Amino acid sequence: MVTDPTLFLRRSLRLALVIGTLVPLLTIPLKAGESGKKVHRGIHFWFYEYDPAVEELSLHLTDKAGDPNTFPKVAEKVTAEGKNLLFATNSGIFEGDFRPTGLHVSDGKTITKLNLETFVKEREGQFTPNFFLKPNAVFAIDEAGQAVVLESKRFSQSGIKPRIATQSGPLLVANGKIHPILTADSTSARLRNGVGVRKDGTVVFACSVMDQELGRSNLYTFAEFFRDVLHCPDTLYLDGDISYVYIDGKTGPLEKTNFFAGIFAITPRDPAPKPQP
Repeated sequence: MVTDPTLFLRRSLRLALVIGTLVPLLTIPLKAGESGKKVHRGIHFWFYEYDPAVEELSLHLTDKAGDPNTFPKVAEKVTAEGKNLLFATNSGIFEGDFRPTGLHVSDGKTITKLNLETFVKEREGQFTPNFFLKPNAVFAIDEAGQAVVLESKRFSQSGIKPRIATQSGPLLVANGKIHPILTADSTSARLRNGVGVRKDGTVVFACSVMDQELGRSNLYTFAEFFRDVLHCPDTLYLDGDISYVYIDGKTGPLEKTNFFAGIFAITPRDPAPKPQP
């Protein structure tokens, strides 16, 4: 059963195009997920819907601590593999040595472990880092391609063996409910990025447009955008202000960026090998 009506419509249009023009399917480029720009409460966001049928999602980190990751580095790596970079955005929050603050799994290998620590304030009024605004969570995709955004402690008990995973915080939306600490009237407006999972398992990324006037939002509005506009009942905040997004053919040429730890990349999926006669 197709539970996402937009997904059903998109696939129906593809089929209609093939049948109506009597052109073989392989001669028509597959549309690699929906992407573009949406506006919510006057704030502009880029979004990208990952389509695992024709795309591959990977998570990149440099080989050693202290070595920052950048979008041009990831693009060079992808190009060296003979692939075209369709989409990229930074993953979870990281430390000063450019290692993730929490869980980071790439190609089934755990680089940094799940972080279940609680931030203890040393003085009244001290700021709690976003990562530790509990509940925080893990975004993961397992070897079977199942995607989840799951509260960190629940993830530790789930038995999920991820192919890729990143941990960050706060958990913006859980089962359709916005994080209880977030408020609509917050004055903390920044550029932000995040990832959500729809009820049908579709993964959707979003990032503010790279414009201080058009793209800055508070966390509540960003959570609301994922829940009400992108229809993601489970959403994880990735990072803010330094965040960056690249969408091939839409966001403009890849630029020199801030330094990061993990970076997500989406490339076309290699075609399945033909069976031998």
